Amino acid sequence: MTARLVGVLGGVGPGATAYFLQRIVERTNASCDQDHVRTLAFNDAAIPDRTAFITGESARSPISALIEDGQLLEACGCEVLALPCNTAHAFFDEIQASLRVPVVHMVRETVRAAAEAGCRRLGVLATRGTVLTDVYGREGARRGVDCRYPAEAVQQRVGRIIFDEVKAGRTVHRVVLDELAAGLADAGCDGIVLGCTELSLAFGSARHAAGLPVIDALDVLADRVIALGGGTPVRATVEKTPRQAGAEADPAPLPQKRAISLSEL
Repeated sequence: MTARLVGVLGGVGPGATAYFLQRIVERTNASCDQDHVRTLAFNDAAIPDRTAFITGESARSPISALIEDGQLLEACGCEVLALPCNTAHAFFDEIQASLRVPVVHMVRETVRAAAEAGCRRLGVLATRGTVLTDVYGREGARRGVDCRYPAEAVQQRVGRIIFDEVKAGRTVHRVVLDELAAGLADAGCDGIVLGCTELSLAFGSARHAAGLPVIDALDVLADRVIALGGGTPVRATVEKTPRQAGAEADPAPLPQKRAISLSEL
């Protein structure tokens, strides 16, 4: 199979990047090695912390490092890039403007997948940097989807889980996800987004939380790059909400071998 080379702009964080590569393999409908997507990953753990910069806790911007890493992957022949970090999408415009090849917009794809599954009010579990820059809210407004974030006490707990537990390699029990999502369910949300790749690493196997379907942004990104890389995703990323259950969705056409424009992402 002749396929595009997908570049993975990783290291944000390292464990989540490794998990993302695993999910690309697991979610590809393949019967042999050659059915898989060609990927080149740069797991650059030295990129400055995104949330610390956004919140003003650090003066070290991650933007130049993200751009340099993207340019390196571009120079290596990558034709499309994936950035498996929700918070880094706060800098998406600056990164994309400095590259010749397109970067898949993880947050945009996640909101689109949720909207197509019938979600109208999404509860988003993410870093404080993602919340403060409202990357999900801005993309949701484009799709008519209301994105909600947890109450402050819960948001603080989400941050501790991301930075003090998952990034430190500690296991987080599955029941914690239900506890984090409970308030969002009470607020009328009809879907829960794992909007941080560390939460994907911790809870990516979950299909429901507090009775609501779970949308894993990392899996959404994996499915999109599988298709753009010439492969076939093995399963639907998002479970349909009750209002959409039973509706048949038209399958997305597989891309042909050609250059990708930004308007396609």
